[in-house]
Amino acid sequence: MAITKADEALREAEQLWLAGETQRAREGFRRARMLYHEAKDRSGQASALIALGDLEMRMGHHAAAREAFTDARTLLAPGGDQREQGSVLSRLGELAHRTGNLGEARSCYGAARELFHAAGDLSGQAHVLKRLGHLERDEGRQDLALDLYHQALGHYRHVGDSLGEAHALRSLAGLHDLLGQPDQAHQDYDRAIELLHAAGDVLGEASALAGLAHLLRRTRRLAEAAENLEAAARLYGQAGHLRGEADILFELGRLAVARGEREKARGHMTRSAELYGRADAVELRRKALKELDALI
Repeated sequence: MAITKADEALREAEQLWLAGETQRAREGFRRARMLYHEAKDRSGQASALIALGDLEMRMGHHAAAREAFTDARTLLAPGGDQREQGSVLSRLGELAHRTGNLGEARSCYGAARELFHAAGDLSGQAHVLKRLGHLERDEGRQDLALDLYHQALGHYRHVGDSLGEAHALRSLAGLHDLLGQPDQAHQDYDRAIELLHAAGDVLGEASALAGLAHLLRRTRRLAEAAENLEAAARLYGQAGHLRGEADILFELGRLAVARGEREKARGHMTRSAELYGRADAVELRRKALKELDALI
């Protein structure tokens, strides 16, 4: 299938978002939506709107995210694609969860799960189960969260979705850590990292490495924590994810202070502040510079 101008615009916008240029990415997603509209490609328009909604949701712009997701759902409704509609409903559920509308979140997740079930999409059902697990975890019902995560893991394994399995294992690792089960959490992280690496999910692998590093730091294995954070920083750097690399370098700076390595800490904080500046993360840059000043 030939790559269209709209496809190119969407890909460019995704790359801009990864590089931390959120305003240009936002404009790119809107341009892609317009190009898909001109091509009378409703599914393409929906894809651009979903990407825009994801950006707005991650930025905390909940009203803008809801508008984008709702418009995408409207575009998809006539086509009757249950998987795509389930995907949008799942996102609306996540948005409701983030804004504290738990009843709406459960309703959206329930509707999404029914659509994925009707489509015979076990991976989609697993994703909803995982998100329901996040909801129960955040509400303090850890036993229910654990069961939901295991159900999701079972579905992913049944269909051979190794990437989905990896993300379910990351969720389980975080929950086992929360429950004071560091050995089980470590095992889950190790397997998730292995699967993410095999799948070529660079950002997922970086995030899992960071999660493992946090666990290692809490269990006072500081040298191992630093090794995992350094690996995560390299992966974020390779992917051009400025904000992710800056966040990890900031943590490395603090860890270096805890280990008495002040010169190394200064290097990490200096680089972190630089990357935050390039990513237009003004407050975070200021925070990194404040920590750097304390080290001089």
